[in-house]
Amino acid sequence: MANAHVAERLSGIQTMLKGVHQSNASLSSATKGRERAEFIDEFLSKVLPAPYRFGTGDATDLDGNRTGQLDVVVEYPFMPSLPLVGGGATRLYLAESVAAVVEVKSNLAGQWEEVLGTAGKLHLLRRQFQTEMYIGSPPSERIPFFVAGYEGWKTVETAREKLGDAAIAGILVVDPGVFVSSHELGDIQAEGPWALWGLISCLHAATNTPKMIGRDPMSYAR
Repeated sequence: MANAHVAERLSGIQTMLKGVHQSNASLSSATKGRERAEFIDEFLSKVLPAPYRFGTGDATDLDGNRTGQLDVVVEYPFMPSLPLVGGGATRLYLAESVAAVVEVKSNLAGQWEEVLGTAGKLHLLRRQFQTEMYIGSPPSERIPFFVAGYEGWKTVETAREKLGDAAIAGILVVDPGVFVSSHELGDIQAEGPWALWGLISCLHAATNTPKMIGRDPMSYAR
């Protein structure tokens, strides 16, 4: 039987996230960046373990591929990333330093083409780990890409169908609460407040694989 205490806490978080979206509904698209910040500050950073850093910016790999700006980068704690000169939150990430990426949208149904564009750019990157010591299965070359929308499709069936549109690890719709994951992440399917737990579980799996440093940062200078 599902834990009632966890369900109650998840319900509270879901209500808070819905409130964030509702309060920004009439604002400009630029101001709606606050929704992304709240998703990090009030949800991801308070749920996932402390060693992981959350940010935004571009990612690049050893072959010189570059993504363009990514909404939320979940960063491994064992490699550096480069800040924007002169300040600001935007960073440049090495592919091996990225544990996962989360795209945050106001409405997935209306912004799906933007999601597919980001997915296509991210899919070009390859993580080339050097270590052979892992917790669980070896990490994939591809960076896991998750999509979170405050609104979007209402059923797990539709979300599951959309999951096949691109290389996407999981889809979350906060309202009404829908989550589906890829086969590689267990084909999870969750509704209501437990949809948030589905994303948490998959991010935990995606960020918990390498046990040691994944690559010598100097390899990017060779």
